[in-house]
Amino acid sequence: MVIQQAESETLGVLMIDFSPIVREGLQSILNKDSGIELVGDAPDEHQAVRAIKQASTQGQPVKVVLTETRNEKLDGVQATRLIKESFPEVAVLVLTENLNDTYVIDAINAGAGGYIFLKDTAPEALLESIHRVVDGSTQIKTELLRTAVENLIQNGRKTLAERTTEDAHLTPREVDVLRLLGNGDSNKQIALKLGITLDTTKKHVRNVIDKLQANSRTHAAIIAAQSGIVGTAVTNGFYQD
Repeated sequence: MVIQQAESETLGVLMIDFSPIVREGLQSILNKDSGIELVGDAPDEHQAVRAIKQASTQGQPVKVVLTETRNEKLDGVQATRLIKESFPEVAVLVLTENLNDTYVIDAINAGAGGYIFLKDTAPEALLESIHRVVDGSTQIKTELLRTAVENLIQNGRKTLAERTTEDAHLTPREVDVLRLLGNGDSNKQIALKLGITLDTTKKHVRNVIDKLQANSRTHAAIIAAQSGIVGTAVTNGFYQD
């Protein structure tokens, strides 16, 4: 079910340089949701930054940016990084038609709020992801995340993450929380498994994210998997913070 917003809370959505066919398809989907207002389609990340600034001055702030991973003119990961540096409050969803595992990790590390494989996503699911990502929920098919992390582990790309976790000076309890976080457990599941209260769990999760300087729970889970704290990532479905 699509989450509808009050008219005064219409979500401004900006697209960046999609092909004509994909652009028309996305426009058609977005126009079905009265809670979304399409602000425009920027040709590149620099024009996107300018468009976000202009939209804000005109009273229709951009809340979500849709971009793709890469094409001849655009690097979606770099676009994500630039937008998040300039507007940390703006959520970015990376859409792709290419199941390139490396881009999943790169996009999340850059600050993306989600990584969505278009061929496997229904219009209603895309609209719901747009609404949910505004609230800080990470939208990513867990099978994509698991495969990406497993490939990174097999390729030995753990050095940076190992150093990150060591430098973070996590307490033994925080390591336990991070391990369960990396397995995809919710706060309630973590609290139950560790025998602690939900409030205490939330504090531990926030401390772990802050110490790792992670963008989100998903980013922290990726760091956990890369560092060898967990062997695989999450279970089936969408991984949502």
